[in-house]
Amino acid sequence: MITSNRLLLAGDIGATKTALALYDAAGFPEPPLRQQTYRNALFSCFDDLLLEFLHQNAPQPTSACFGVAGPVRANAVKMTNLNWSITGDALQARHGFARVELQNDLVTTAMGAIHLPATDLHPLNLGVPEAGGVMAVLAPGSGLGEAFLVHHHGAYHPYPSEGGHASFAPRNGEQMDLLAFMLKRHPHVSVERVCSGLAIPELFAFMTTRHQVPAWLLAELEGATDRTPVIIQAALHALQGKRACDIAVHTLALLVDILADEAANLALKTLALGGLFLGGGLAPRLLPFLTPERFLPIFTRGAYHDLLSRIPIQVICNPHTALLGAAHGAATLDQDSGQTANV
Repeated sequence: MITSNRLLLAGDIGATKTALALYDAAGFPEPPLRQQTYRNALFSCFDDLLLEFLHQNAPQPTSACFGVAGPVRANAVKMTNLNWSITGDALQARHGFARVELQNDLVTTAMGAIHLPATDLHPLNLGVPEAGGVMAVLAPGSGLGEAFLVHHHGAYHPYPSEGGHASFAPRNGEQMDLLAFMLKRHPHVSVERVCSGLAIPELFAFMTTRHQVPAWLLAELEGATDRTPVIIQAALHALQGKRACDIAVHTLALLVDILADEAANLALKTLALGGLFLGGGLAPRLLPFLTPERFLPIFTRGAYHDLLSRIPIQVICNPHTALLGAAHGAATLDQDSGQTANV
């Protein structure tokens, strides 16, 4: 039941679906009053989806923050994998919000991550976190998102990065062969090209040059509109002893190796001594492959082995982390508006 005169609206706008939640500003961070997820394909634009959620005669929120899958400039974004353009000022004017802020979805994921309870995090390395140290987020999903948080004036502030589009650097002979394979398909091979959900079919294609594809898996792949979940399921079932599938296991093992190396790159470039989070939709699904025994020897490589070994690493298991971060963004907007009104 809505009890406050001030409502907060939070959103996580992805390429295929959007989650929206409404909070009582006076009770935040209590659970949302209402939360709903929509398929983006059912709407021609975000405005139509938002109207569906808000309802014409329902109480309207005062402050809104949306995490969006795309680069945000001047409170506006053209989404990367969806033909939607969203402008914060236009939303504010149309819906009567006091404040609207658009943030990159990795920024909201980063903010959400630091507010998660321990039960929503799976530790890979306990480490020794440095108080006030930079924290970083690496999120393999459809693509590969990166962000970091800097401690300033007693609070953490998230910042976006497009590091997932930096060039892929192979670390051994197998990965050198992978790079050569990928360069025949793409003019530039970013880390995202070989370390994301979209990358899995390409890693699998590379593995077909080294391993045979079982007939049953070939049949499943031929009938699938999306090969990624088929390959992931085959690999997980193989680990569980249900049905052997060396090629699928090697595919995901290669992805995890690349992820561990990129995690170390991000940690070193941001000096993330406060900790590293692995988020996105893919990391929690790959937990059977994300073992300390496999991940940490790659992560702690090189001249800064001792420093890297002290960095806590945790896998985010809450699928609504970005929504939680957006809610904190909306709460901050609400507080700032209140302070301004009192001046």
